[in-house]
Amino acid sequence: MNTLPLPKRASVVIIGGGVQGLSVAFNLVEQGQKDILVLDAGYWQGGASGRNGTLIRPGFASVAWTELFVLTVNEWRSWSRRLGENVMFTQRGYSVVSETEKSEAMLREGLKVQRSLGVNSWMLSRREIDDLLPAINKSRVQAVQHQPDGGVAPHHAVMKGLLAFCQRNGVDVRYRTAISGLERTGSRISAVLVGDHRIEADCVVSCAGPNNPDIAAMAEVPLNGFGMRIEAMALEPTRPLIKPAIALIDSLAYFHQTSRGEVVGGTEVPERPRMSLKVDLPVMANMAKVYLEMFPQLGEVRILRHWAGQFHASTDYAPLMGEHPDLKDLWFSAGWSYGFAGAPAAGRLLAKAIAKGHIDHRMKPFALDRFETTGPIVEGGIVLA
Repeated sequence: MNTLPLPKRASVVIIGGGVQGLSVAFNLVEQGQKDILVLDAGYWQGGASGRNGTLIRPGFASVAWTELFVLTVNEWRSWSRRLGENVMFTQRGYSVVSETEKSEAMLREGLKVQRSLGVNSWMLSRREIDDLLPAINKSRVQAVQHQPDGGVAPHHAVMKGLLAFCQRNGVDVRYRTAISGLERTGSRISAVLVGDHRIEADCVVSCAGPNNPDIAAMAEVPLNGFGMRIEAMALEPTRPLIKPAIALIDSLAYFHQTSRGEVVGGTEVPERPRMSLKVDLPVMANMAKVYLEMFPQLGEVRILRHWAGQFHASTDYAPLMGEHPDLKDLWFSAGWSYGFAGAPAAGRLLAKAIAKGHIDHRMKPFALDRFETTGPIVEGGIVLA
């Protein structure tokens, strides 16, 4: 990592060196931007970018979410070529499983939205369910929506590829470097403080995950949302049982089986929003219960790892993307509940807006002030408690 003294100025300072921040840096480089500085208070992959389920799909139930994630899947397809590094994005498919008539109706309505936007998806027949999900407990399955263009990308490969590209292309990336304040000049952001060191900036982009509210507070501007944490676990390797990535919309679960045979994923348990990396036994027990009920063959498989991660969620669980309406040149990629999957789209849209001044129609619905203007985004296809 870079051990040189911090610069006194940068064209763009990105706060957060996770997948979101590095995606913005990568896309800014492609737009021809120079003098990019990335600052992260933690260690490489120490935040949500190293603690997620790595599942990716293009189709949801609303136009806004589906347009955004169609873009993100298209970006995922090109990342290995553009980065010059293998991010190991595998389009193994993504199946959303309904266990009730209510969620089936939501999936069928969402299918209309997806098809209108060109998403390749359909409701599986019983024969297709037998073929694609042979190990699932079919007595629990009401219906399955399948998206063959979805898949997974291991976070270690993605982060390695992004960091390598940034370092090769002159992006100054600093971990273990916490900012201590933000400086305003009139109606715009003007500098970032690291201890007593002042870094003048033309633009500041906050991609700080669960710390985005802290960044907003430093700038003395409001930011919708609250802190949350989620938990996940990995099971010991077993024979192939699960072909696509899977979301159980009613059980609030999502998981996939890795090439090594590990089943990796999590379930959401309703609880008060709180910030902690401590894991809870009740959450582990709930995950085990869902796995056992939906895939009985996993009953004898042992748990290898159990971990927690944190993120900042908006009140409608949709991302907050764009320039802050109260402070010029301060941009946010915040509020993400699907932040790893959506990082390629976020990076592209924000970089284009910052470098070219163009606000893409796919970013407009996710404006920071939408709750006061257009209203919250209603999305029934996300797996969150």
